[in-house]
Amino acid sequence: MAYYSGTANDLTALRQALIDACGLEGWSWNGTTEVLSKGTMFLRLQIVSGYLTLLGRTSATAGDAPDVVRIGQLGSTPLAYPLTYEIFAFAGEVYLVVNYSVDYYQWCAFGDSTVQGLPGSGMWVGASIGSSAASSGVTIDAAYGGAGSSTTTAALFWGTNAVSGANRNAWLHSDLDAQGWWLAQTLTGESIGVKASVPLIGLLPNAWNSEAVLLPIRTWKIRPSNKLSLIADLENARYTRVDNYTPGEIVTLGSDRWKIFPWYRKDAANRNGGSSHTGTFGWALRYEGP
Repeated sequence: MAYYSGTANDLTALRQALIDACGLEGWSWNGTTEVLSKGTMFLRLQIVSGYLTLLGRTSATAGDAPDVVRIGQLGSTPLAYPLTYEIFAFAGEVYLVVNYSVDYYQWCAFGDSTVQGLPGSGMWVGASIGSSAASSGVTIDAAYGGAGSSTTTAALFWGTNAVSGANRNAWLHSDLDAQGWWLAQTLTGESIGVKASVPLIGLLPNAWNSEAVLLPIRTWKIRPSNKLSLIADLENARYTRVDNYTPGEIVTLGSDRWKIFPWYRKDAANRNGGSSHTGTFGWALRYEGP
C-alpha cells in the first residue's frame, strides 16, 4: 500500500495526482482513451463540465457501466481551490479523498471485489455523486439509505431510493443473472448497500466509552425470488460514526491504523444528516502513511 497527499489548484491537477499515484501502484494510463487499467479493471477518468468523472469498463474501450460517478459541485456548493487530497492506494483498491472550504469532503474509489466466484470482472467504482446533478444536495440516513431524484447519499454502497441509474453513485460488475453492472433487478425502492448494517450504525457511538465501531462496507445484488448475493466486501474501508472523531483523525486498532472522514460534511448537532451535510455518518480508511 502507498499513501500520497498534496494540494491541487484545479481538477486537471487532481486527476493527474490520481493517475500518478495509480501508476506507482501498477496501473497503466492511456492518455488517448483516458483509461486507467490494471488486470481486469478498466476506468475511464475524464473532466467533464466541471466534474471529475469515473466510468467503469470491462475492457479498454467497451463494457461501460450504466453511468458515471463524479466529484464536483454538490447542491449549491462548488469545489473550492486549492483543495487538499489524500490517496490511499492498495493492490486491489484505490481511494481518493478531497477536502475544501475548511470542512467539506468528497471522495472517489474503485477496485476489484474480493468475493470469489463472480462471473463478471468484479470491478467496482464509486464517488460522492452519481451522474445526476444532485441539485438539492444530500439525503442520507440510517433507516433505508436515502437519496432521491435530485440528491445523493454521498456515501459508498449506502443504497438509494432512486428511480433511475443517474442517481446511483456506485456500480459493480458482478454479471450475476447476466445483468452486468446492475446491483438490482430494479432501481426502484430498494437499498442494496448499507441496509444490513443499519441496526449497528444506529447504535454508534457506543455508550460505554463513546467510541464508534468500524463496520464492514459490503454490497449485495438483488436476485430472483427475493434472494440476495454478496458481491463486495471491502478490505481497506469501513463504515463508522464520527460524533467523537475529528475529520482526518487517525485511530489505532491493534496493529492497524485507520483515518476517519465524514462522507461529505460533519454536523454533530444534526447527526442523522441533512441537505448540506452528512451528520455524523462517515467512514474509515486503512492508513499506512507517516
